[in-house]
Amino acid sequence: MKTNEHSFWPFTPKVSIITAVVVLLVLLLITSLLRTYTGWPTESSNNTILIGIFILSLLPIVLAILNVVIERGGSIGYGDLKIDFSKIQQLSNSGFTVPANIGVRGQYVADSGTSNILETLRAATSSGVAVIDLEDGHAWWETRLLVLLAGASRLKKPDKIVFTATVEAREQTYLGWARPTDLLEQLLKEDERYLKSFYAARSAASQWALLGPLQPAPPNNNYYAIPAAPPWMQGALALNHSWMAFSTTNGLPNELLTEQLLQHELGETIENTGGAKHISIVHLDEVFKPILIKKQIDKNWNNEQQTNALFTNEEPFIVITESGKYSAIVTAQSLYNEILRGMTDSKK
Repeated sequence: MKTNEHSFWPFTPKVSIITAVVVLLVLLLITSLLRTYTGWPTESSNNTILIGIFILSLLPIVLAILNVVIERGGSIGYGDLKIDFSKIQQLSNSGFTVPANIGVRGQYVADSGTSNILETLRAATSSGVAVIDLEDGHAWWETRLLVLLAGASRLKKPDKIVFTATVEAREQTYLGWARPTDLLEQLLKEDERYLKSFYAARSAASQWALLGPLQPAPPNNNYYAIPAAPPWMQGALALNHSWMAFSTTNGLPNELLTEQLLQHELGETIENTGGAKHISIVHLDEVFKPILIKKQIDKNWNNEQQTNALFTNEEPFIVITESGKYSAIVTAQSLYNEILRGMTDSKK
């Protein structure tokens, strides 16, 4: 391979690798001598120095890669690379599509009605991905999304929330995805009542959690009576909703008590007064723009567009779409593996 005198880094890959090794050895030798004669670096800073040395030694290799990018007009050519979506489909996760407003659409939910959303919440929090379809912008209220996000954030599952909507008559058009904890933090800022309800529900549920599982009443009976609130318990939300705290069939605590109490509070203070806000496409972007990840790879793009999108993605996951419609979310590593596997197979 001939070097170009106008190249940004006019050396062959072999020379770049050798240079990197030499730089690494020289820097290690210098560090060793400094430590012997001056006592620096100290034990506490040793790891930091070693990491810095390793990064500096990679500079020749990084420069060689940059040179390739510059010589090819600022982008790496991916013409021969291809993502085989038929093979990665089995590795993808399309997720659980949560029914609009967590299954209770168009009516406020408080008190006994909160039990209606528990099964949907259980299903949503048992999946790694939850899909929220905003449809025409009138399918979801902020209050219901808040309940879902609170549960997902507390239980650490689902750990990804995907948003879709109907855009120009195209259903389930991908809008973006984000992590529940980030979404919850943003949404709590939208209304002071959200924050108060959130902390009130968490406080009430924490008090009931101190009681632990119930004992049969009477002994050896199949029925578990929920006890009266202990004298140290405080707050109307905890005192007035003891029936939510446990299962009377097995005596176990309600694992979604926090979210059930939160829905009660939001239903009473916001939904019942007609103050629930719909989440439209515009409003979604207004509230979550700083954290919404919109990067995607569409199956109908050409190879270069697909691989450019993949290699410029900085997240460990990326969404797969088909003509803009949400299909699944996959790990970026699985796509890298498929590209490398395809390159290997083509050379056989």
